[in-house]
Amino acid sequence: MDGTTPNLGICFFSDRLYYTVNQPESKATLHQIGSFDFNFDVAEAIRTQHVDHFPHIQNIIKELVKEHNVTSLRALTSLNDECWTIFPKIVYDNADEREDHLSILMKGISREDIVPIWHPLSKVSYKFLCIRRKSKIDGLNKLALSVGTNDYSSDFEIASIWSENTNSSASFLMIGCHKHCISITSFVLGKFRAATFIKFDHIEDLPYHWLQTAQHSNWMMGLHDHIYLFGHQTHNIEQALQNYWDSSSTTVTLNSLEAMGVSAEETTYGFDLAEAFPAILLSLV
Repeated sequence: MDGTTPNLGICFFSDRLYYTVNQPESKATLHQIGSFDFNFDVAEAIRTQHVDHFPHIQNIIKELVKEHNVTSLRALTSLNDECWTIFPKIVYDNADEREDHLSILMKGISREDIVPIWHPLSKVSYKFLCIRRKSKIDGLNKLALSVGTNDYSSDFEIASIWSENTNSSASFLMIGCHKHCISITSFVLGKFRAATFIKFDHIEDLPYHWLQTAQHSNWMMGLHDHIYLFGHQTHNIEQALQNYWDSSSTTVTLNSLEAMGVSAEETTYGFDLAEAFPAILLSLV
């Protein structure tokens, strides 16, 4: 991108679609932030390309692209459509080992349908692997047909973008709050350490799931300067888990332009900006 045309960032939480268009000529400045309400689960409608609901979402994206003359669409992916894990780098370095491990993780799924994305970690002897299925992101691809460039980011990549944008060498946890699922991403001294996500039926069950997961992921209980929250029902998630986080950490809910370090002509909105945070960040990439 030459930086002269705006990006469209989008994300979905429950029955809402959030979108943001940046001002390319001004750093960290937004032209518009908005949302659309539906009577169905947006991510599920996109995943299944629902015969009635999906065309409606497509039309909205087409109108946004046309109205704002955007040539790049960047979207947050769904945790339910991904697999995250950490491997020793020696596995990554050996092509046969890589493929053997992928076939074990994705048993019964055609290799042609698997998209592995490898990421470096602060411990250079390990690699972080995110696996997506092409069939599961086909709906996102169809939403992006009217733009020249599209890019998809997972929750842990939102934390990476945040780290890059803030140019911080601090250690932090970022908690992505979704309906029946949270993501946890750790950065240590400005470098990506690890990430995982936890599924739950009721928020009251989260402390149990947190402790159970932390038994195998000690980094979740590590020292962090800040704990950032974004997404759906952030207050309820914080209330459920705050006693299990590092007591010396400063907890920040990313629900204001000031907290995000961005500016926009509008300063007040009729929805929770914490849910629009991924779209805001993605539009600035």
